[in-house]
Amino acid sequence: MAIRSETVVRISFPYLTNLIVSMPFFGMIASFITSVLFTKEQIFESECGSLNFIPSMSSVIGVSPGKYIWRMCIAIHCFPRFLIACLYHNQFNTCLQKLKIRWNQANNSAYDATSKFSVHTLMKYLIRLNTCLEICEVICLIFISYISTKENYTLHEKAFITFMLSSTMRMITCLILFRYLLFKPYERRLIRLNQNATSKQENQMKNNFESSYRWKFRLFYSSCFFSAILIYFYLKHVFYCSNGVGQGSTAWSYFSLCEYIICMLIMGYHATVCWDFNHFELTIYNKTTTKLNFSLLTSENEQSDESDVDYNHSDNHSKKIE
Repeated sequence: MAIRSETVVRISFPYLTNLIVSMPFFGMIASFITSVLFTKEQIFESECGSLNFIPSMSSVIGVSPGKYIWRMCIAIHCFPRFLIACLYHNQFNTCLQKLKIRWNQANNSAYDATSKFSVHTLMKYLIRLNTCLEICEVICLIFISYISTKENYTLHEKAFITFMLSSTMRMITCLILFRYLLFKPYERRLIRLNQNATSKQENQMKNNFESSYRWKFRLFYSSCFFSAILIYFYLKHVFYCSNGVGQGSTAWSYFSLCEYIICMLIMGYHATVCWDFNHFELTIYNKTTTKLNFSLLTSENEQSDESDVDYNHSDNHSKKIE
């Protein structure tokens, strides 16, 4: 008889994803509102006197009480992000190993074998790069959140640039890996099988991967588009300030608007995780109880096997007597 586990916590991954994405979104909205209400003079000021009708996100999360709300939300947000990075790393590696097994089973020429080996090596390094970029993105987000422009402008600026670069490059690597290791192989597998023979769960997974890939693609291109606009207005603002004609310029306000849009696009990109790991759940269990259950189950199976052997032996013996 199995022993009931004392501590079991199961959290659905889509639910966890909603929590991960909602924290920065809630923090951004709450910080913006509180900063506008209580510290309006600080967040709308500019070094060169430009007209700011939208405060920059760095200003909003750099003054109290908005910065405390933002930091609490980011503290809750960041730990699951490291977990998601590990999940993507393991999932991509598993899919790559399956792809390698299928290649080995197929009869190909020496040229095909060489090209596939090169693709396998490239994908392996892309997986590592994708994981490093995601970890770098999270670390830079922590730097941006906890080191404001008023405390250390240079470090905050470098962290923001690194965050933007790592986030964009991570989107690219994730799209490549997702397309060639998850979406396309699974789609080809379902095509090879009879459509009537596929289960409802397999069709659901295909739809999830398809929706995830399409939305990743759209959000990535939207993010690149607004990033280009952000760079344009940033350079325009720097040009006006360096030439002493910042008064009357609204370049910084448009830069700030692009900041908010890009942040929401990145949040949406991360929200696609709920499709990628829709069948996953985070489980916390009692390790000791689980080991005892496994030992009891093993002993029960051994006893049942021994009883079956004894029964067969006695049955054969009775037949011989007859």
